[in-house]
Formats: sequence, C-alpha cells, structure tokens
Amino acid sequence: MHIEYRVTKDNDNQKVSQILKTHLKFSRGEIRRIKRCAGLMVNEQTVRLNSLVQEGDLIRVNFQDDDQPVIPQDIPLDILFEDEHILVVNKPFNMLVHPLSYHVLNTLANGVIYHWQLQGHNSKFRAVSRLDKDTSGVILIAKSSYICHQLSGQMKNGMYRREYLAVVHNRITMDSGIIDFPIGRLDDGSLIFGVTSQGKEAVTHFTVIHRFASGSLVKMRLETGRTHQIRVHMRHFGHPLMGDDLYGGSMDLIHRQALHSWRLEFNHPVTKEHMRLEAPLPSDMTSLIHKLKKQLS
Repeated sequence: MHIEYRVTKDNDNQKVSQILKTHLKFSRGEIRRIKRCAGLMVNEQTVRLNSLVQEGDLIRVNFQDDDQPVIPQDIPLDILFEDEHILVVNKPFNMLVHPLSYHVLNTLANGVIYHWQLQGHNSKFRAVSRLDKDTSGVILIAKSSYICHQLSGQMKNGMYRREYLAVVHNRITMDSGIIDFPIGRLDDGSLIFGVTSQGKEAVTHFTVIHRFASGSLVKMRLETGRTHQIRVHMRHFGHPLMGDDLYGGSMDLIHRQALHSWRLEFNHPVTKEHMRLEAPLPSDMTSLIHKLKKQLS
C-alpha cells in the first residue's frame, strides 16, 4: 500500500518532511514510522526526510505494518466498498468487531485479516469507529495508520456522518430533536453507562420515521461517539431500544437491541471523493417492524 503526491510549483524546493506534514497531513508518529521503515521515495529513488524536491517530482510513501496479532479466519464478509486504502463492511449482529482475550475467533477482525491475506495485503485491523456486538450495519476499516488518522480527523471535524436506524419502545410525540446529555460509567468498573454530570459530552440527533401502536422507528445521527450512546440516550429519553435488556428494553419481539448502522458519509482520504454508503435493514429488524405494523391495524 502506498500514497503518491506530485510536487507542485508551490512546493518547489521544500523538504519532503514539510510536504508530508503540511499537504499530506501525516502525523508526527507516522513520519517517525516512515523514517524508521525507510519507506520514502522520490522518483523511484529512496530519499531522506530532509531531502529537497522540485516541481514535478513524484513522492511515494510505502506503508509497512508490524506483525498482525489477529488470527486469520475464513468468515464471509458483506463488502460494500473496497479499494487500496479503505474497506467498508456490513457487519451482522452477534459479531464482535475486535477479538478479546477470551474471544479470539469469529470476530469481524478475523474475517477481514483473512480476506486481506488472500489479496496478499498485510495490514493491521483498524476500525475507524466501533459497533457493539449486537449492532448491525456499516463499519469503516482503514488499511493503514495514515488513513485511519485522516478519517479520525474527519470525525473530530464533523465531516464524518453516521446515521442509525432504531426501533424504540413507545410512541415518540416529537417529530425530531436533539438529545444532549453527558455519558459516563455509573460506577467504577461497571459495564453499564448512563447520563451523569461527570460524563463526557454526548449529542444525538433523532428524527421519527414511523410511529406504531407501541413503538417508533427512528433515524439517529451521532455528533459524538460515546460507548452505548444511542442506547443510553434513548433510555434516558424514556424510549429504550426494543431488545435492549441491558438498558430497559423488552426482548419479547426481538432478541438483540434493534439498532442498525444504516448510513456512513465521509470524504475519501486520498481521492477526496464524497462517499455515501448504506446497509439495508437486516431481516430481524424488518420482521420486527412488520409485527409492529400489524399491531396498528
């Protein structure tokens, strides 16, 4: 994997390190890694970071990763988009994104590493954002630390847009709104999060798509990315997600939280193209909606 940049008139007689930092937005850590791995070339010749370049020169940065700690595993992937720099997958529910010490197989990372190794690509697994085990839908994976850094920057700058679909208990009377309450752990070491004044800022935008007799289908956009943010905010709002027994939801109609990462929008970190990727609702959520519509009749 590599990144290329053609030196312009404005960059003439600049150091390579200056261009990497100013124009390509490499982090200091990435620049140190490039120096350590000798992965920098100009016009197909290896150069140093302090080398000067001229207009028309082609800078090429080759990425090299450390050993991959994830065990490759042949797991089918629902790939929505892939190129040399990013991979976008529709993750099923009941699947962890990352391996844990007690759960090293059958995660999204295992399947992605296997897929990449078949392509002859060696990279660490870097999910730009995370999804809970039982949250389905779109997830973006970077193929290098540089790409991950660029996309994380978009997230901080509000250029990375995440939209979810959820089915919640009770009819929401408002058509749309903003839930702005800080989220944090309720107790030290607790797995449960909640709204607390000691928590971090968390902002969720919501729009009601459909109301049922006993629930609502809601579209949500995350402005921040706190752990369990949608689940905590909707419980605090009085509308816990159906199937979310950890945060007050009933499992009568669905056996996992009815939450789906529906749409992801961002600018491609290399081509700058605006990307908009969607994952259709999985069958258990469409079945849930069908059941709720029947209750209305």
